Amino acid sequence: MKKAFYIGLIAGGLMGIIVALSMDLLLGKSLGGGWSEAVAHDLNALFKTSLPQTHPLVIAGVVIAVGVIGAFGSILGGIFSVMIARLFIMLTKEK
Repeated sequence: MKKAFYIGLIAGGLMGIIVALSMDLLLGKSLGGGWSEAVAHDLNALFKTSLPQTHPLVIAGVVIAVGVIGAFGSILGGIFSVMIARLFIMLTKEK
C-alpha cells in the first residue's frame, strides 16, 4: 500500500501543478488575467500598495498558490491510488 500511496502522491502533485499552470496559459488572457494578475490584485487590495505583476512578492505568491494546489492534488492522488489498489486486491483475492 505504501508504494501505491507514493505513486499517487507523485502523480497527483504533478497533475495538480500541470492543471494549474495550463489553466493560466490557456485561459489566462480570455478570463481577464492569470495567476500573477490575481495575486497582484489581492496583495494590492490587502496592503493598499501598487505592486506590478513582476514584483518578487507577487511571483512568490504565485509559487505558493500553485504549490498549495499541487499539495492538495498529491493528497487526493495518494488517497485515490490507495483506494484503487485495495479494490484490485479485493478483486483478485481468492477464497
